Amino acid sequence: MKPDSPVNIMGDNQKKGMPGKKNILVVARWPLGGIRTYMKYVYQSISKEKYRITIVAPEVAESEAFEKDVKRLRLRLIKANTLGGSAGLAIDVFKLLAKEKYSLIQSHGFISALCAFLPGMLFGVPHVLTVHGMIEERLLGRGPQKTIRVFLLKSMIKKVILYAVSNDILQHVMQRLNLGKKEKLAVIHNGVDLNCFENENTVSRERARDLLGLPQGKTVIGFVGRFMPQKGFNYLIDAVDLLRSERKIRQFVVAAVGSGDYLKHYRSEVHKKQLDEYFLFVPFQSDMLPVYKAIDVLVMPSLWEAFPLQPMEAMVNGTPIIVTDCIGLRECVRGTPAVVIPKADPGAIANAISNMKLDQARIEFSNFIPHAQKRFDVRVTARKVENLFDAYSISN
Repeated sequence: MKPDSPVNIMGDNQKKGMPGKKNILVVARWPLGGIRTYMKYVYQSISKEKYRITIVAPEVAESEAFEKDVKRLRLRLIKANTLGGSAGLAIDVFKLLAKEKYSLIQSHGFISALCAFLPGMLFGVPHVLTVHGMIEERLLGRGPQKTIRVFLLKSMIKKVILYAVSNDILQHVMQRLNLGKKEKLAVIHNGVDLNCFENENTVSRERARDLLGLPQGKTVIGFVGRFMPQKGFNYLIDAVDLLRSERKIRQFVVAAVGSGDYLKHYRSEVHKKQLDEYFLFVPFQSDMLPVYKAIDVLVMPSLWEAFPLQPMEAMVNGTPIIVTDCIGLRECVRGTPAVVIPKADPGAIANAISNMKLDQARIEFSNFIPHAQKRFDVRVTARKVENLFDAYSISN
């Protein structure tokens, strides 16, 4: 196999397609974190009778879990070449479109969309850009580079179907790029697969803590997600420092579950502040059920989100949550029992943790489970995504 060729690692029997089904080409430059879980939940619930999904994506940190998801869902995965960076993915998208007929492209994130945009235009395939995040300044660069990148993003978004996972994110994109009016757009909130948590009563808190290596008899504060600046983990570190110095609560530990480029940095910060006894770093977990069973409260100190899955997963399990009022997250928890605090404020995090009456909070969040299940059911999301596909796809 030549190194510059995309590799079909599963689903060979789907190559030629089946009559009556719509071929959807999914392009994901970074199939990890929320994007990976989105695909795991949404593509599980999309009709297999109507759509045949091919995912083209490179290997990343969570590739093992991602490939297990794809295999379980019986989707077709093309392992893309990224030796040439994002250009390698764009070339692979071009090759796939030249070889096979597709009804629609769904790209996840701006970089994925840029990789798929020109090939999609050349072959006349409609393109749905799914927006999972903000347009960060650090990604745009400075000076002429920034001007060019903004121009490219703006030109592309004007021509594709824009699908945002929250109203907050849609408004941010429209304002950030000064887009004015746009006709082809949609807002579809994320959802979670309730089947992933249907056996919650079979895992006890004690057993879950044993599985994750967490202590019994202590209050466990959970942090779940990728270690990156937007998640605000540094503010949680500072909050724990305050809790320790002010002796507001005793016998607690933070279970920090996940992976990411900043993991080593945050470990170092914890050590510098001599907080090692208060933090346990737990590797990425493909099965989140034991995590939500093991922790007493989930804390999300995010600086921004799109429409995060973690608070939904927590609430369908009855796990209390403390979240910031940042973009996307505030929209997700509106009308729920979530404790909402200002972002970038360690004191507010510390106070929310120390003031939470856990027994009372567990009752309140347990009573909210039926409402959370109805509100965050991914099957509702999937039906809306199907409607979007049907509205813009073409015949193979």
